[in-house]
Formats: sequence, C-alpha cells, structure tokens
Amino acid sequence: MKHKSLPNLALITPYPYLADVVIAQCAGLFNCHVYHGSLEKAATIARTLDKEYYDVILSRGGTAEYIARATDIPVVTIQMSVSDLLKALIPLKDCQRPIAFFNYQRYLSDVVLLASSLNIVIDEFVFISHEDMTSQLEQCYARHYTIVAGGCPVTETARHYQMQGILIENGVESVNSALREALAIVETTRRKMLDMTRLEIILSSITEGIIVTNENNDIQLFNKAAENIIGITAPQALGKQIDAVIKNTRINQVLLSKSPEIRELQELENTSIITSRVPMFMGKNCIGVVCSFTDTPQIQKVERIIRGKLHKKGFNARYTFDHILTADSAMQAVKKLAQVYARTDSPVMIYGESGTGKELFAQSIHNHSNRKSGPFVAINCAAIPESLLESELFGYEGGSFTGAKREGKEGLIELAHRGTLFLDEIGELPLPIQSRLLRVLQEYEIMHIGGKDIIPVDVRIIGATNRALSSMAGEGCFRRDLFYRLNVLPLTVPPLRERAGDFRYLASKFLCDAAAEHLLGQFIDFFAAYAWPGNVREMRFIIERLALLSVGFPHYSLPEMLSLTGSTFSAAPAPQPNAPLQVNLTKGSLKEITKDVERQVIRFYLDRYQQNQEQAASTLGISKMSLWRKLKGKAINPAGGGVE
Repeated sequence: MKHKSLPNLALITPYPYLADVVIAQCAGLFNCHVYHGSLEKAATIARTLDKEYYDVILSRGGTAEYIARATDIPVVTIQMSVSDLLKALIPLKDCQRPIAFFNYQRYLSDVVLLASSLNIVIDEFVFISHEDMTSQLEQCYARHYTIVAGGCPVTETARHYQMQGILIENGVESVNSALREALAIVETTRRKMLDMTRLEIILSSITEGIIVTNENNDIQLFNKAAENIIGITAPQALGKQIDAVIKNTRINQVLLSKSPEIRELQELENTSIITSRVPMFMGKNCIGVVCSFTDTPQIQKVERIIRGKLHKKGFNARYTFDHILTADSAMQAVKKLAQVYARTDSPVMIYGESGTGKELFAQSIHNHSNRKSGPFVAINCAAIPESLLESELFGYEGGSFTGAKREGKEGLIELAHRGTLFLDEIGELPLPIQSRLLRVLQEYEIMHIGGKDIIPVDVRIIGATNRALSSMAGEGCFRRDLFYRLNVLPLTVPPLRERAGDFRYLASKFLCDAAAEHLLGQFIDFFAAYAWPGNVREMRFIIERLALLSVGFPHYSLPEMLSLTGSTFSAAPAPQPNAPLQVNLTKGSLKEITKDVERQVIRFYLDRYQQNQEQAASTLGISKMSLWRKLKGKAINPAGGGVE
C-alpha cells in the first residue's frame, strides 16, 4: 500500500444527494472519490477500482452487498436509520393510505412507534435480493398499495407498477456512523499490514525456508529462504495449493493426520532438504501447517544422509543390450530372456563362468527397466574382506566400531534406493550376511550397524555367480531360503566354447576395433581348438595384446608374437573316436543310468566338433534346442570328463 496522508475512500452512490452529505462529513478523515451507480452497475465500477489505492468503499443497502461480492476492497454499508425514515415520511403525516416500507435484509427498529407518531400505517417488507424485492412489489401492487418507501432500486421499480415511490435518503447521522466504521477498518487493516511487514522482515532474515498453509492447503506464507530453496518467488506460490508448488510434499497429509513430522528427508528436483511439518490448531480445529526446512544441514548426521543421496549420481550403468554382441542363436535367446526379465522388479540370478559378461547383462537389465533413471550399485562380494563387507552393504552409525567414521556411513543398499543393487560373486557371501540380505528381500528395509532406526529401501537385486548355488544350498554353504528368494528369475550365460556362432564373429569384431583385422586368418587357425577358459574377456585381452605387438613386430607371425610374452595356449584334447563308455550301474534307477550314458555321448560329440552345438545335434539326430536344454540342466565339461 502506498503512503498517503489520508486514507482513500470510494463512494458508490445510487443518488446524487448522498454524495454531498458524504463529502461534507469526510473532510479531514478521508480523500473521498465519488462514483454513481447501483446494484450490478455499482459492482462493475468496484471491479475497476485499484486495490492498492483505495482503502475502503462506501455504499448503501443492497448495492453495498453487490459491491462486496465483486471486490476484495473492504466495503462499509451506510445503514438506514429511523431518523432517515422519519425525514422521508413527515410529508405523509395523517395519510390514510397504508405505506409499504422496503428495507434490505433487516427489520428497522421503532417503525411502529414512528407510524404512531405520524398517525400513519407502515407495513415493513424485508427483501434479500433484487428478485425478491420485485416479487414483493408485485404482491403490494396486487394488494392495492399505492405508496412505497425505500432505496433507489425500490422506488424506481415501484413506479413501473404505477405506485408512488418515496426515496429514503441517508442523513448525517447514518453517514457518520458508517464513516466511523470505515475508519476502524482502515486502522485495523493498517495495523495488520504493519504486523505482517514486521513478520516478513523477521522471516526473511531466517536462513530456514518457511511455508505456512491454511486449512485448505493454500499457501499463505512463503519466505525468502523458501524462494531460494524451492526456486520460485513468493508471488508465484502464494494462494496456490501446496502440492501444485511442491510435487512430493507431505504437508497435506500432516493436515489430515494432525500429527507433526520432524526432521524428515525430502527430495526436491534440484536438492535434498531436511524438513519439519507441524500442524497449527485453534482449539481442536487444525487450521493449517507450518513447514520449516533447510538445504544446508547443520547436524553431521544429516550431512551424511544428504551426501549419500547426492553420491548416487556416481552409480550409473553404462551398458545396454546393444553392447551384448552375439551371432549365436542360443546366446540371442538368453539375451531376449533378459529383456523379458527387465520388465519386472523381481530378483534376477545370473549364472555363468568368469568372463562371459554377467555384469554386462546386469547393467543391460537395469537400463532396460523402469529403474533406469535410478542408481546402479555394483559390489564384488569376493573382493571385500568379510569384516568390512557388512558395513559396506548396510552402512553404520558414527562410532559404532573401531575405525568407523565419526559421521557414520550410508550402505550400498541405501545408495541403490529406487535403483538396482548388483551383487557379483554372491556365492561368496558369508552366512551371517546372507541372513541380513534375506531380510532385505523379504521386508525391503535395513538397519545400520550400531543403529536403531529401520530404514525402508526400494531396490531391485541382481546376483551373479560362477558357482552352483543349488548344490551349495544342499550342502549348507548357502542359505536355502535366500537361494529361493534370489533365484526367482534365473539366467544362464553360456561360455564362449558353447557359442558356435560367436568365435569367428567376436574375433572379427574385436580385431577390427583394434585395427588388427589383418590377423583374423591366423587367429582363427591358431585358436580354432582352444577352449577359452576365460571366455569373451580372455579373447578381448588376447586380441588387445596381439594388436599392440603387431605394430611393434610387423613381420612376426601370431605364434611368434605370443611367444614373446611367454604365453602358451593348449587346445582341448581331441576326443578318441573309439573311447569306451563307462556305465556306472550303481547310479540307481534305469533313468539315472541312461542320463549318465547320454551325458557321455553329448560330451564326446561336443569335443569332437569343437563345441559346435549344431553339428553335434545334427549327428545325434536331435534339435539344437533339445541339446541346449540338456546343457542347461547340467553344465558338461568338455575338457575334463564328467559333469560340473
């Protein structure tokens, strides 16, 4: 509000004489500005008035009611008094015809006494709207009233019914009463504005963000710190619903529950805050919520939580299914199965030898899932000592053990919140940690070492191993209940030696990437019978080595280059075509004995055709898919005989 020596008053009057009275009485009290109109016309005028300039509007009767509905500027009604009525009806003293007196919304006191003193009959009619007034005037006309007294709308309408209209004008007493009320309103408003200004200055000096909402969840207060933290200005926020300004707010829930929430972590689009939400009461009624928050925590425990949340940005999955290169139909089927698994949040268990690309599949599943925008947190369970593994996974409170950080530490499971936790070499997990991991899969909540608080987590777990977990569970080396929880969606990645279509394809691709494609012929000839115990990873590293050596020793053959580094590669032993089958009659049932013989036959032909499944299946007269299913049931070791 602008500074003014006198407050500004807008008079909207239905008749000119009222303006003369009000202007005379406003001297020294108000700057009076006069507008002429009644009912809807008056409301239209009110809508155009500057709310920053005018302190109060003055009008009378039903016109004041119309104005009040059209503007936020305070409106004061000039009430009709008995003296106003007396002044208007004195000329009708001793009149024999009854007079219909119309008043807006209320009955006027002492009308009967006034009628007696003037020796006239006054019938009072109270109306609440223009339609109500018209209806009652029609009734008066039907009852043969000829004289009607009231305000401008009443007298003007009465004349349409050929009735005499007596305008009751407001006198000095009525005007002064209204002006006193207007002054009181202006003074109260200015005091409120002064108090609000002081409050705004205080709140602006506070480093915490403050938001206050009312019982309808509308924002009533939004301080400077809140502007800086939330990223919008107070004018943009005030009056709006809180959930339209802060999408994930819980202020509306606090209003409903009437229970405070203290020091809660909340994620915003650009930062994390610690916030407290406290309901406000008037008696037993909750009239709103005050919310205080900061994005620069001063308590070390809060700092640790914030750092952990922000640290999630470093946990990213780089690989997708496009990075899984294969020309082998069985491997393509595994790839398609992994894409199907990515659609759910259920645990995935990836089986495969070292170097087959288990983490490549894990990252691809994450990036193909609904959690792709969340963190991908990977840990090798065999690479961390047992004494540290539990604290790395579950986190700890400050000072909970010797060597612990004073501020504590958030665990990898928490860091994977709303993302994926990849547990490589999960078969190496110690049994005590397996028990705690089982609870995560059952309840999706954790507790820090040395802590008391239960922390809910939303995480998908993908495990990987080169060991037979089912056998380990049977031997008691791995918890059977944890195995069942993890093995919901099993995925077996075949080794390179069983991927007949991939040896030449991958060799060509890796050599081309290393600008050593000229070595492809020698490479295929030399490694045709090699079993690739290190799988794709081993092939990539060998090719990287050869590409470097071929630049330094361009005239060397591939075997000569490998001999420079002391590398020796032995092919898998050639199978003997007349090797006898060993039938173990102690296997038990005929079915088990038959399976054992079948495994020996499959192993023989896989070794004979350098693990080419298509050739082996063709010779045996079965489909490649049938052969692949048998291989999935038990991993056949072509080099050593027997079943792993």
